[in-house]
Amino acid sequence: MAIETAREAQTGWTLQTLIGEIARFADQPALIAVKDAAVDSWSFAEIADCASRLAGGLVRDGVAPGEPVFLMGRGSPDWVVVRLGLGAAGALAVPCDHLAAAEEVKRLLRDSGCRRAFVAAEHLALLREASGDEPLAVHLLEGDDGEGGAQTWRRLLSDAPVALPDLSAEAPAVLVYTSGTTGAPKDFTLSSTNIHANVAGLVAERLVGPDDRILLPLPLHHVYPFVVGLLVPLANGAAVIFPEGLAGPQIAEALRRGEATGIVGVPRLYAALVANIEAQVAARGRLARAVFRRLLALSIWLRRRFGWRAGRVLFRPLLARVGPRLRLLVSGGAALEERLIWQLEGLGWTVRNGYGLAETASTFTGNLPGRERIGSEGRPFQGGELRIAAPDEAGVGEIQLRGPNVFASYRDNPAADREAFTADGWFRTGDLGCLDAEGFLTFKGRSKELIVLGGGKNVFPEDLERAYGASPFIEEVAVLEHNGALHALVRPDSEAIRRSGTLRIEDSLRVELSAVGQRLPRYQRLAGYAIVREPLPRTRLGKYRRFLLPQLYQQALTGAIERKPAELSDEDRDFLRDPLAGQVWQLLQQRYPQRPFGLDASLQLDLGVDSLEWITLSLELERRLAVTLDESDVAEVYTVRALIEAVQRAGSRPAGAARPAAARPAVGDERWIQPGHPGHRLLAVALFAVNWLLMRLLFRLKREGVDGPLPSGPLVIVANHVSDLDPLVMAAALPLATLRRVYWGGDVARLFAGPLRRFLCRALHIFPVDERAPAASLALAQAVLQRGDALIWFPEAWRSPTGELQPFLPGIGSLIERSGATALPAYIDGAFEAMPRWARLPRLRPIAVRFGDALAPTQLAPARLAPARLEGEEGATAAERITRSLERRVAALAQRG
Repeated sequence: MAIETAREAQTGWTLQTLIGEIARFADQPALIAVKDAAVDSWSFAEIADCASRLAGGLVRDGVAPGEPVFLMGRGSPDWVVVRLGLGAAGALAVPCDHLAAAEEVKRLLRDSGCRRAFVAAEHLALLREASGDEPLAVHLLEGDDGEGGAQTWRRLLSDAPVALPDLSAEAPAVLVYTSGTTGAPKDFTLSSTNIHANVAGLVAERLVGPDDRILLPLPLHHVYPFVVGLLVPLANGAAVIFPEGLAGPQIAEALRRGEATGIVGVPRLYAALVANIEAQVAARGRLARAVFRRLLALSIWLRRRFGWRAGRVLFRPLLARVGPRLRLLVSGGAALEERLIWQLEGLGWTVRNGYGLAETASTFTGNLPGRERIGSEGRPFQGGELRIAAPDEAGVGEIQLRGPNVFASYRDNPAADREAFTADGWFRTGDLGCLDAEGFLTFKGRSKELIVLGGGKNVFPEDLERAYGASPFIEEVAVLEHNGALHALVRPDSEAIRRSGTLRIEDSLRVELSAVGQRLPRYQRLAGYAIVREPLPRTRLGKYRRFLLPQLYQQALTGAIERKPAELSDEDRDFLRDPLAGQVWQLLQQRYPQRPFGLDASLQLDLGVDSLEWITLSLELERRLAVTLDESDVAEVYTVRALIEAVQRAGSRPAGAARPAAARPAVGDERWIQPGHPGHRLLAVALFAVNWLLMRLLFRLKREGVDGPLPSGPLVIVANHVSDLDPLVMAAALPLATLRRVYWGGDVARLFAGPLRRFLCRALHIFPVDERAPAASLALAQAVLQRGDALIWFPEAWRSPTGELQPFLPGIGSLIERSGATALPAYIDGAFEAMPRWARLPRLRPIAVRFGDALAPTQLAPARLAPARLEGEEGATAAERITRSLERRVAALAQRG
């Protein structure tokens, strides 16, 4: 059905115009949906006909030009036809993220005044909840007619010609709500003129043509994918491919089945694409990885020097697996890192990136054929003008824009308009950038996100995030200001760290961040960081929602981030029906009640299981389940599921099979708890004297509660743990006579690498604790106590993020119960203020160590007359009661300050 309207009466280009233009491509594929390994294709003629008939049906149903209509669903051919139909009828489209929560949907409906909506069936309940008692005519984008009491959009199709209204290109065509990276979303309308300025400009560049197929994995409620990813290809006669979802396999399936020649995406998608290729190469071994890196470096050099795309030949097999016809990568939504562009170009693809905002109908500048400079955002096109306001000595200032694609004003928000537009009519973007001599724009960051440090130093967080995020051990990093210094939220790549051969995630990150910092100016180095497990908050186009970062950082420091445990699948429930698996699951839930977790949770990141906790956890498994894990059982255990499987393997050993031997130190490890030679002793005395002097001069260290030597015989000194200073503080607080017989457990990977470190550990009575060999490590501690010496133990297992006492892990109770050693509670006061866990250097603050009364195990865990009454309160076992008793006594010492 042709659009029935007086074209000559229409002023300018609208979606009515586009529908008429694309009809000429007739039976060529226009929209391709890849779903369930099947391909659903719509031709240009089909979408032009359906959109025209839908527009007629909407007009017949009473939709007037300018009426707001709500649109919520995943990107699909149905969504596109409905959107084009709304535009042809003159309705004001109000697109909404299909992942939006009920509150956001309610706000959009109330604010826009929509009385009609097109939504997917999965959103019906949410929409009705959000609309409340307000009348709302609902039509389905997808689903069966009548599902949930709603009819599909096809019921509105007109079978007879309907005269469509004459539309002005200057009239509002879409109502846009910004994503709010700074926490202050605003809304505005774009006209058809604004949209057409970009569509016409990019069509004229002929980036794509009728033979192209463009993969569009982005949500269509955003302006960038709608204009650049949908309208531009359609106007050029190119097909648009919709993947089933955003998971890597789904995108890969769409690339292959849709025979994509291009992608319209965001930087994170392309970073993942390169990472996936590198992972495939790495899986083939070191030689393959080395060859790949050298060939890529060669290809990049040839591209830089001669403009050759040698990667199309050098990496043909790799590119064929990604997408045999893929040639064009379009990036927007955020700045694309120069290093990543060169990697993509070196692999043989053509990259087109630019700069723009939703307020400029998406793009404003671009690196276009014959006018490109990799590392920049390109130059304005289609009549746009750009200037840098108030540039500093480096030429960096606010990016200001003027042109036909710039919106007119914010809706009902004159205060925002006054802030957004200069007196001479330029749009103030709030972004910072600079221009080179040829007018190419380099984007620096958001002015509101610029971090100004003491001394007037300016830091762009995105620059540092690229530097620190280049580490293979880091999945995400977001830089922010905290207490006047640079800090970061870091999400580690646990799998990459595991492949490196270490279990110490925090140590690996500390080394990586420190190494990067050494290559940066001092003021750009991180003063601290916090590890997070969940993905950092971003908009749908991949930008950090920075206004959320300070609160998230504080929560990460204090351990207050709330996480919901992963939902157990039917397969997971079947797995846990095994009696032994169920018992381990129950034990872990009882042991870590404040840490929601699922079967694939990381033992270290999610449950806080470090080397010392491994020891106590293995003991608990042996006591509760009569299952002994040997070193081979736990060597590769990183998740809850893997731990349960290890317990199942150990528990299924035949009755006659050899059981792991009783806990004993590993061969050769006994030397760490034997008296050293005179050189060791001399060094120990010298270090004790220096440490004793520094602690008293710099931190005015005081010892309270104990006069003279500490108790003789097997002794465990139990103290809180708040700082890296704690071992130095405790050593300086002990009399030399006691210190000579005190031993410490230290992480084998962190403290025993290299001959010098091992010599120092031997001199200072530090024995190795290996989380891969927990039983042997515990045997060393017990051997120290059995011969009448002393241990210092920090039962919190990690440094407190707040300075407050954390729950004691029960390993301390097991150790004291088994050895019969005397326990001496101690509280370190002031070390947190001197050097909290995120500090790089200490501050000079007074520190005191308060000792309590020495107590025998029977005093900490007396026999109980009413075990049922005390169950769960004081602990089911003597070891648990000892742990809780010590925790209370150390807490009491804290109150004496």
